[in-house]
Amino acid sequence: MSTLFPHNIRYIHRSGSYVSGRWVFQEQEGTFVGSVQPVTGKDTEFLPENRRDTGLMKVYSNSPLAVSIEGGESQGDIVIWAGKRWEIIQELVFANGLIDHYKYLAAFIGPDEQTTGGEG
Repeated sequence: MSTLFPHNIRYIHRSGSYVSGRWVFQEQEGTFVGSVQPVTGKDTEFLPENRRDTGLMKVYSNSPLAVSIEGGESQGDIVIWAGKRWEIIQELVFANGLIDHYKYLAAFIGPDEQTTGGEG
């Protein structure tokens, strides 16, 4: 991916499976190269009302990330940025053969206990 400000960004991939009839969460940490940007009103236009005022940011990545599906079993990846946790809630794929990349919207879900500040 070509960006003006590429960063190594930390994220947590959440998955799980049933063990003895109980859902057990698993988390796997990784990094991707990307960029974080503020959102505009137009970015939030197609989000449900309850997702518009949670604190949002745009994430650009050259790697695919998991997207949260409301009401489903799929949980979005957690991006760690500026000492906070952000859940991936929307994806746009730009695969035009020129500069392939992914654009995501991420919603603030809380502070990151392992980070004291700065970028993820």
